[in-house]
Parts: sequence; structure tokens; C-alpha cells
Amino acid sequence: MAELVRILTAPRARAPLQPVPSVYAVAGRGLVGDRYYLAVGSFNRPECFSRGRQLSLISLEAIALCNQRLGLQLPAEQFRRNLVVTDLDVSLLLGRSFRIGEVRLRGLRHCHPCRLLSRLTGADMMTALKGLGGIRADILESGTLYPGAPLVLE
Repeated sequence: MAELVRILTAPRARAPLQPVPSVYAVAGRGLVGDRYYLAVGSFNRPECFSRGRQLSLISLEAIALCNQRLGLQLPAEQFRRNLVVTDLDVSLLLGRSFRIGEVRLRGLRHCHPCRLLSRLTGADMMTALKGLGGIRADILESGTLYPGAPLVLE
């Protein structure tokens, strides 16, 4: 069964992501304390709270495959995605509503790797993460996220 294994947030653009034991997800806004919730992310615009900047997901398996492609062992924090899940191809969540624990979400679009990610890691993330970058999602119903929470499709 798919489940949440890691939660990562950063207080501002380009700041290192840090693991947190739990986080409150606010519908229509984002993860409390994260750069996009605070409207200080690298790609913020006035419409930052609308459509796809609320949180991002990647699978643990995608991280492992990317590291294999690179011949490295980059930790989840280096991938700059908020939620790491296991046992699921997160692209299956596109266009679908799902729950992680009590939080209801909707998968919106792919979270393609960018040059910023390559600059911050010093690795060719554009190539290594091709097709593996995860997805962006909106929060439909607020609640607390915590590792071990099951991911369930609606």
C-alpha cells in the first residue's frame, strides 16, 4: 500500500529543505511554514496559491532510479519536493482526487526537473529526473500530514 514516508519544507526560496515530523496542510494555500505557503518560493507569482504551487510529491522509487542514473546517493531533500511516497507511480495521481491520511488532494500536473535543481545539486537533474520528477497537487481539504499515513485514491 502506498504511504507517505517523508515530509520536507523550506522557509524560503533556495533554502535547503528540511524534514519535519508532521505538517498542517491548508486547503487552497499549502503546507504551513513552506516557501510556497509563505509566498516566497522560487517560482511564486501573484497567483501562487492557485493551481499547482501548494505542494509537490515524488516517489521514493523515482529518487532511487534517479540516483542510479547519476551514480550518486542524493538524499530526498535534494529533490526539492515536499512529500515522498512509496509504492506508487505518482503520475497515476494526475487528474485524480486522493487522500493522504485526513488530507484530500488533487493531482494537477507533472513537476518537471528544472535548471535550478541542477544548479543546486551540481548534477544533471534535467536528464536524470526525466519522466521521474513527480507531480504538483492542490490541497482540497485541510488536515495534518504525517509519515506512515496511507495514500488512497478516491
